[in-house]
Amino acid sequence: MNRVDCIWDARADLGEGVFWHALDQAVYWVDIYQSNLHRITADGERKTLHFAGLLSAAVPCNRGGLIATLQSGIHHLDTESGVATLIRELESDLTDNRFNDASSDQRGQFWFGSMDDNQLQASGSFYRMSATGECAKIESFGTCIISNGPAISCDDDTIYFTDTTAGKIYRAAINASGEPEAIALHIDFDDQPGHPDGMCCDTAGGLWICHFDGHRVTRFRPDGSPDFHIELPVPNITKCAFGGDDMQTLYMTTARVGMSDKAIESYPLAGGLFATRVDFSGTAMPAIDGW
Repeated sequence: MNRVDCIWDARADLGEGVFWHALDQAVYWVDIYQSNLHRITADGERKTLHFAGLLSAAVPCNRGGLIATLQSGIHHLDTESGVATLIRELESDLTDNRFNDASSDQRGQFWFGSMDDNQLQASGSFYRMSATGECAKIESFGTCIISNGPAISCDDDTIYFTDTTAGKIYRAAINASGEPEAIALHIDFDDQPGHPDGMCCDTAGGLWICHFDGHRVTRFRPDGSPDFHIELPVPNITKCAFGGDDMQTLYMTTARVGMSDKAIESYPLAGGLFATRVDFSGTAMPAIDGW
């Protein structure tokens, strides 16, 4: 059984967006509803910055700082000064929408999705910003109420993305131009506890999926079949990422959102950042220019 430790009892409303920053040798993650960026180094040093506007996800930037999604669109975050600079405004006409999860690839692209924050309308979409700065909705991925993922395979050849409400995880090959090809259903979550949330890939081709309201993270084999799962002492697991010196530590964010006072009393570590050692390895989140 994997030992799971809470390494930051942050009591986040909606912990999300965890990733390993190779240059900083640190874990970054966000609390969406508090719009806070958290950072913890390998030796346990912590730092929190606030950025107004529902900070939902971030990736490393080649010119320093981070590229991130806030409610108004894509921003550059200066992690020294705490200043957010708008790069591209998006979905200004969808006032109930916000952005959710994101990832980068080794080509320098930024993949991200939006959702209806009221969780009622299928107004969420997936987007791709190319390495040269062109940004467009991925029409072939369709719309959904809650977008999740996206996760890029360690060989940079496949993107996985999730329609959380429908309980479906899809895959698409990424061609030589960095564009997604035809989509296919990869995993149907109907027989799994909870709802599919954030995810990450390992170097053996496995996909690790967080269960919101499911108390666990499950590794799925390359063919989409479940391999094994890791239980956590909290119900809402939102995002996972590999990190550490050997990239064999799995970091996991969690959330308190939607939990009653009684439930929080039963699960006091909800909203914390957790870590566990595993027998698989991943890769660090690639840095991008972000334009």
